[in-house]
Amino acid sequence: MTAANTTMIGSMPQKDAGEALAALAQFPLGIPTWPQLPQRSFKESMTLQYGEGFPGIVVDEKEKRVWLERDDKLVDSMTTFYEAVIAEDTAPFAISEPYAAGMHRFIADAQRSGRRFPIAKGQVVGPFTFGFGLSDGDCKAVWFDEQYRDIVVKGLAMKALWQVRALSACADQVIIFLDEPIFSALGTPAYIGVEDDQVISAIDEIAAVIHGAGARMGLHCCGNMEWSLLTKTAIDILAFDAYSFGDKVALYPAEIDAFLKRGGTLAWGIVPTDSSERIAGETGESLCAKVTDLENLFVGKGVSSELLRKQRYFTPSCGIGNCSIGESLKVLEMLQFVGARFGA
Repeated sequence: MTAANTTMIGSMPQKDAGEALAALAQFPLGIPTWPQLPQRSFKESMTLQYGEGFPGIVVDEKEKRVWLERDDKLVDSMTTFYEAVIAEDTAPFAISEPYAAGMHRFIADAQRSGRRFPIAKGQVVGPFTFGFGLSDGDCKAVWFDEQYRDIVVKGLAMKALWQVRALSACADQVIIFLDEPIFSALGTPAYIGVEDDQVISAIDEIAAVIHGAGARMGLHCCGNMEWSLLTKTAIDILAFDAYSFGDKVALYPAEIDAFLKRGGTLAWGIVPTDSSERIAGETGESLCAKVTDLENLFVGKGVSSELLRKQRYFTPSCGIGNCSIGESLKVLEMLQFVGARFGA
């Protein structure tokens, strides 16, 4: 059974790509995606997975550290970087197999079997999470370096473009999600100085590249934030933790309704992933009841019921990379149940 309106945020707990894909095959997603495997290698951690080939990045796998080295080679590597961006040459921005074993196995398996998906999803870390997660030798986040900030935005846009082209080998339509967990911390003292216009500009720059390649773009934040901010960007899909924060998103009914009316899609992260107790305490039926309660909340505040139900996907609330294998399978099973119940 496959529910056409389901997909996954990204990470899974397996250490082997084949095992992760076999788990997904037990509970097929309507929109298949490749699994990120952070337990397999430090190279698949959120920041480093997409830092391959960025100017000045140094990796210490033994100590599990990554940082920006401001040495004599940096200027030359930045020049080479911009030459590739201007030429739209995605080869230097490839995500190699050691950094994304699940993606390479996902594409290879599809091609080997001759299968072509109507739609497939990939993911890239968002520029703010990357820019604040990467520091230089002075422990200063590279986001505060205006020049390197531009490299972060343009580099991740090229990573997304490379991925669109790679996934197009096995899919007619591609969706790329940006993962931005850091957005839940915007406005706190550590992130003072990040203005709304800066957020919109960076997201829209990446969206323009993705849209230019004929793909759609989503953005996922697993915490709470000022959700109206995302509706002002050019994203196509707003992915949120509906299990924990659905009522918070409903505080912005006018903005959500306008987002839907311009063709936007909501990705409801309805299946909990953040604790063993929550996963064990829910069933497909209980989550369906939660979906109905949230629907009523949104509609009661003025959001179009037709668009709310028509333009949505269901996902886990976040990645399942920190779950046990058994828990991850239950998450996928409950997701499939919800998707089937509310399928078109």
